[in-house]
Amino acid sequence: MTFLEVVGKELRAVFSNITIVFVVFVGSLLYAFLYPTPYYADVVRKQKIVILDLDNTKLSKDFIFLVNASEKLQVVRVVHSLKIAKDMLEKSEVYGQLSIPKGFEARMYKGVPTTLSYRANASYFLIYGTIIEGLNEVGNYWSNQIKLQAKAIKGEMNIGDDTTLVRFDSVPLFNPSVGYINYALAAILVFILHQTLIVGIMIQGASQNKAHDNHEIHYFNTAPLSYVLWARIFVFGAIYVVLFLIYFGVFFKIYGIHTTANPFDFWFFALMFIASCAAFGMFLGTFMHNTALPTQIILISSLPLVFMMGFIYPIMLLPQALQWFVQIIPAYHGINGFIRLNQMGDSLHNIMPNFYALVIIFCVCFGLSYIRLKKKMRQ
Repeated sequence: MTFLEVVGKELRAVFSNITIVFVVFVGSLLYAFLYPTPYYADVVRKQKIVILDLDNTKLSKDFIFLVNASEKLQVVRVVHSLKIAKDMLEKSEVYGQLSIPKGFEARMYKGVPTTLSYRANASYFLIYGTIIEGLNEVGNYWSNQIKLQAKAIKGEMNIGDDTTLVRFDSVPLFNPSVGYINYALAAILVFILHQTLIVGIMIQGASQNKAHDNHEIHYFNTAPLSYVLWARIFVFGAIYVVLFLIYFGVFFKIYGIHTTANPFDFWFFALMFIASCAAFGMFLGTFMHNTALPTQIILISSLPLVFMMGFIYPIMLLPQALQWFVQIIPAYHGINGFIRLNQMGDSLHNIMPNFYALVIIFCVCFGLSYIRLKKKMRQ
């Protein structure tokens, strides 16, 4: 058999396997549409809170009106009992609670500092952060307005007076929307491609191992083993070049994910990433004899792996063993490389350590796959 004949037979084997077609094509496209849906609004706004008003004065009501006017907060209910506010928070009817103490108005007019206490459900970090940030902004604004009023009453206020001595101007360099889309979705989409590629090629390996066990004669038994391995990488690589074009050329535009990579740098890194994932999946596939097992392994391992990639949870806080383990996963180097190229505008030169790591993973996995399959063919 010539190499092109092996490529043709490998291509036919891939497209005749309904499981591979479903995982690689349907799975990749379905996840790209469904996964971002809950986060398509990008920024968390208008989070529901309850206000415990123990002062019940005109000034406290004015402050509550200002809180409700914030773009980040929505006052669902104003109560005068701590038990009611606590019950609403525990039943998830609201996600935060603000307490206005008794004597709020009197202290304000006397210029005595007043402490407002607020709490939020910290199990939802984005919601928690939004509520705390919104309440802080309203509190600081209110404090400045009271100071200005006090100065005006005493006749000490001059035109242009401002109680804010330090201003902070936020310029988000790598996440312009300051939301979820550019923060995590760019990495998740790359991870989806990584997982579907690996599971697809593992299923192909499991199918052929099963045929070996049943002593069936196919092209992968008779063709040179090096032809079979290179043909498998070539076929899956060609499929995923198309999927990369769809993901980075279509889905990134649809979701408004910023891309800054130079086309040459991008494809230089992307082709190595695809080849590394294919070799990694091919090596894992040499251990599979049940075609249902690869999908189960990927489903179980996906969530833990996402937290090891470094873009959601700091990798330096992981146990040392996991920090070493993640270095052999192509997704870790691929995601960090693509984020630096695409979202952070870094150069190819600065992500070469990730590129070299992918090269090493490819060479090791390809070599081990050849050794294991050669041993099986001899048996």
